[in-house]
Amino acid sequence: MTADTITKIICAECRHENEGERIYCHNCGERLDRSAVIAKKKVEDPTETHRRLRKMLEGPSRTRRNFFTGGKLLLAAAATAGLLQMILPPEFPEAVKTTTPVQLDLALEQARAQELNFSQQDLNAYLGSRMATKKNTLNKPFLDFGRAAVVLKEGSFVIGWQRLFFGYPLYSQTSFRVDLSGGKMAAVRTGGWIGRMPIHPALMKYLDIIYADLWSSLDRERKLVLKMSSVTVHDGVVTIAPPAH
Repeated sequence: MTADTITKIICAECRHENEGERIYCHNCGERLDRSAVIAKKKVEDPTETHRRLRKMLEGPSRTRRNFFTGGKLLLAAAATAGLLQMILPPEFPEAVKTTTPVQLDLALEQARAQELNFSQQDLNAYLGSRMATKKNTLNKPFLDFGRAAVVLKEGSFVIGWQRLFFGYPLYSQTSFRVDLSGGKMAAVRTGGWIGRMPIHPALMKYLDIIYADLWSSLDRERKLVLKMSSVTVHDGVVTIAPPAH
């Protein structure tokens, strides 16, 4: 018999075959000679041992390493693209230069029965004049005030800031529509942008802090508009109906 085939122990006294784990003969009780029993032991192939040890000592597999490297590159590319979108200038109206801008605040205060019509150019000329008087208070550390502008689109209006970071212009914009709810005018946020990157309306409320100075500067005009009976916005023009008396 070989070591691999020994599974029985034959009693030298009665020749009875006993199971390999027995010490005494199951038939006659004689002590069995277990010297022929060789414990089975699997001998590992040296090549397999070397392969296993090398796998334990080496780093991640090439596929896994390439996967994570590719993922990092994609994240870096996405972050770079997002940053570029944020610093690229959007379609921002040119500054309107005029010596006699429309007096929007006075027109709203004196509105009676006749509808008021203002063009996008009228509003931007007024903003330029209005913001010029508040420029010192609008400047912040490392961010100087540039200008504000309005874009009138069908059903909504977009208002934005231009600020200067060491002379380089940075832009942010937010869009609204004006609704009549419960007999009162209300501005409903519909979206926004930082540079050219669009921002979801749900996120814009958390970014509204960057417009805090603008809203404060235009608080009088905002309150006057919200007293009107209706505001209708078309491309390049807005029509404001005075409150009913």
